[in-house]
Amino acid sequence: MKPTALKYSGQLIAPASKSYGQRLLVLAALTAQTCQIERLGNDRDTQAMKNALDFLCQKEDIHHDAIIDVGESGFALRTLAFVARCFRSSYQLTGHGTLLQRTHFATIHLLEQLGLSVAHQQGKLPLQISGAITNTKIEVDGTEGSQYVSGLFLLAAKFPGEWQITIKNLNSRPYFEMTLAALREFGFQYERNNDFFSFVGNQELSCAQAKVEGDWSSVAAHLVGASIRGKIRVSGLNPESLQPDQNLLDVLKQFGAKSEWKKSELWISESQYKNPFNFDCTHQPDLFPVLVVLACAALGTSTLSGLHRLQNKESDRLKAMCGALDIWGVAYQITQDKIEIQGTGQIKSGKIHTHNDHRIVMAACISNMLSDSVCVPEETGALQKSYPAFLQDFLRFTKA
Repeated sequence: MKPTALKYSGQLIAPASKSYGQRLLVLAALTAQTCQIERLGNDRDTQAMKNALDFLCQKEDIHHDAIIDVGESGFALRTLAFVARCFRSSYQLTGHGTLLQRTHFATIHLLEQLGLSVAHQQGKLPLQISGAITNTKIEVDGTEGSQYVSGLFLLAAKFPGEWQITIKNLNSRPYFEMTLAALREFGFQYERNNDFFSFVGNQELSCAQAKVEGDWSSVAAHLVGASIRGKIRVSGLNPESLQPDQNLLDVLKQFGAKSEWKKSELWISESQYKNPFNFDCTHQPDLFPVLVVLACAALGTSTLSGLHRLQNKESDRLKAMCGALDIWGVAYQITQDKIEIQGTGQIKSGKIHTHNDHRIVMAACISNMLSDSVCVPEETGALQKSYPAFLQDFLRFTKA
């Protein structure tokens, strides 16, 4: 068995970052003046955030109960759970798809710390939130991630009070720093001592024009494909981005791929060595599925750690990708919080279950670079969540 002769080559304008775009939408909704947002994405999560905010901003009685549909966006859920209190005193959050199967205890507990009442279904949606904010001195545990911490800050920036917030055990820290950067862009002022923050709420926020940068999470699969066999040029990415998935470049360097910035374009070309690599996915769990594919392409044993961050995502990504490795005939071993994958540069062909997870669909497509036949996943609808044009771009880049 030999891998296909596919080459992964072409040019791409990076899709807009839904992470950054959603933050700008929330901040624009909290300002009195109009904010023009350039390059807002057309993905399903960004649209869900926009629709929810449009609904909240309708001129209705603030005491009128509201049912807010966040679609399948975890970020919209965990931020609007807080921000909606700026618009309503009582509201319900609901969603769709895999979001209905996930528990949200960290968000619930933080809302309750503020003094709000939360009715829920054993931690699952819908969440019914009501009451008054009575506590502005908060200690928040960020073990479960940064999204609800971002939600707290987006609320606090516009809610009256002398705020003192201490953050402990913060995971996905770069995404929280992205929220702070977006807040600063809108004029937010605060004092900071490590992870202790103090500020006066109800600040006047404004930004006449903001631009959404390209999304490192979305282009990651393309960069991996080119690193295995090919060459790609990507424009629209920020080389100094706070998005943690730009750390993929460190992995590709270990793998032996060549990366170079030429003016505003990132050029990636294939590795001649296919070196094994080590990477901690703690702050960038979205990279895990496609890095499993890269580990299969490597000649030797690669190690991915930070597995504890993979379970409460769109799917249990560790379980899903172990199932893929079994189908592909690739040996692996899990010990504590890491997986060791014994790459041979090729895999057995076979359809894997994508679990309606957009990142696994992307990884499944890139795995075609390593098998003896091309096999596009049957379930590709999940791509609408973050990158509707991914399959079109994948087919454009693959050349026999």
